[in-house]
Amino acid sequence: MRLYMNNHKKSIATLLFTLIGFSAPGFAADPAVAAPAEVKAPAAQGSTRVRFLVLANRESPLSSVVAGRMAKINVQLGDPVTQGKVLASMDCSDLVARKNAAQAEFQAAQLRYEAKAKLQGLQSAAALEVGLAASEVNRTKGQMGIFDAQLAQCRFVAPFNGRVAKIYVKEGQGIGAGAPVIDLVGNGTLRARLNVPSSWVAWLKIGSQLNASVGETGKQYPLTVTNISGKVDAVSQTIEIETRFPEKTDDVLPGMSGQAVAICPADENRCLTSGAANS
Repeated sequence: MRLYMNNHKKSIATLLFTLIGFSAPGFAADPAVAAPAEVKAPAAQGSTRVRFLVLANRESPLSSVVAGRMAKINVQLGDPVTQGKVLASMDCSDLVARKNAAQAEFQAAQLRYEAKAKLQGLQSAAALEVGLAASEVNRTKGQMGIFDAQLAQCRFVAPFNGRVAKIYVKEGQGIGAGAPVIDLVGNGTLRARLNVPSSWVAWLKIGSQLNASVGETGKQYPLTVTNISGKVDAVSQTIEIETRFPEKTDDVLPGMSGQAVAICPADENRCLTSGAANS
């Protein structure tokens, strides 16, 4: 009976020491009982999402160069326009009158010059008089050029194909020099501007890919990096980049916004450690 109890205690002790990974002196571990394998926690993969703003490929805020009154607005909000189309025009009748006066002075100066030139041929006018008459012709001609340039500013012409984004004025409204009139956006491929963490510089390059989610549409779009700033902002530790949307993204409009995350190349470990998502 005593021998049985000793063997029973020895078996229990052997089992306990095997479970905790030790072998007691004098006790051999049971080879049928395997030690538990070490369990490792899975590596964390983070993602840094950055805000972006959708931009048109081209933008043109048309403003008034001279003061005047709006005579005609030929477009409405959202209208498509072609390059060269007259979008609006001002009442510049005072400039027209001043140009007509300058033209009359030019014609008079031209006649005086021709008369002086004939008299010089008859030895009745000095070369100085002819030179002064020629200078008067050039002066009045220059004045006409100034009025022509000012009159051209009375017409607001579309510089490219696009759409009307905003109209600031109404017909009959008086505006001053420098006042905004019409905002125009282009029809080309949309862009997105982002401020990304400066740590992305280690792997970010032209052609890198991002996955963007536009809040207004609820859809995702691939973005391609096209421009990278040459300076890191010292305060926010971010760098500004520009990307382009795919062509024919008709449901996205300039001014929309969303969040984007970088798509890491498969062989770029530095991208993973900077907080981007793995492809």
